[in-house]
Amino acid sequence: MTGWIEPPPPQRRGTGCVGKGCLILCCLLLFLMIAGAVGIYLGMRKHSAIVHAAVWAKKTHLLADEPAPVPQFETTQENIAATKQKWSNFRNATPNDVAVENPPTADVPRDTRAGQVELTADDLNNLIAANRHIRGKAFVSIEGNRLHVQTSVPVGEYVGGAGYYLNGDIVVESNGARSLDSSPLGGITVNGQSVPSDALDWKYGGRSLRDYLSAYVSKNDLGPIEIGDGKVIINKRND
Repeated sequence: MTGWIEPPPPQRRGTGCVGKGCLILCCLLLFLMIAGAVGIYLGMRKHSAIVHAAVWAKKTHLLADEPAPVPQFETTQENIAATKQKWSNFRNATPNDVAVENPPTADVPRDTRAGQVELTADDLNNLIAANRHIRGKAFVSIEGNRLHVQTSVPVGEYVGGAGYYLNGDIVVESNGARSLDSSPLGGITVNGQSVPSDALDWKYGGRSLRDYLSAYVSKNDLGPIEIGDGKVIINKRND
């Protein structure tokens, strides 16, 4: 693989949906990590999610004085553009597209069918490289049905100040397709500690984390997600 080529300058309106979508399996984990950092850093005690996350962050040693090493991904502008187009095709698939290809024809590769996308570790890392906010701070690898994410994020970027880092070694193991907001939560570890099975029931702003995640799933028409054969397989809802 060739050396790093800096992507084009970011647009004014930020990162859009690409970065969020590519890391959909990790969005809950990153939320818990950031909530935990906020709880410890500011001493907030108003929401149960922050209280629980703060205690859990301390237990898992998420906060550190120094950044953790994160593998750097070498790619090209062309590879990034191709992956972004792949994700855009999935994002833009309409319910009619999904219905037409349900079930899909056998002679069409699964990662090109409307209503479904398969993202390899390189795809996910290309999308990370395209996002100036997380570039160099996260790295994804996939082996079989296990997705491994290594992150090191400066706390100051979210709550102000400096001197602390969110260092996470996240493993997500899939045993079949499931919805993001399914219950109970399982198969996820951070720094060797299992994510509490009731984490989606923790409340923030009077709503459970499950409610926030369900709203995200509904807004983006996301169906079951599975990790297998070294890929993250994401489906569109077709109901």
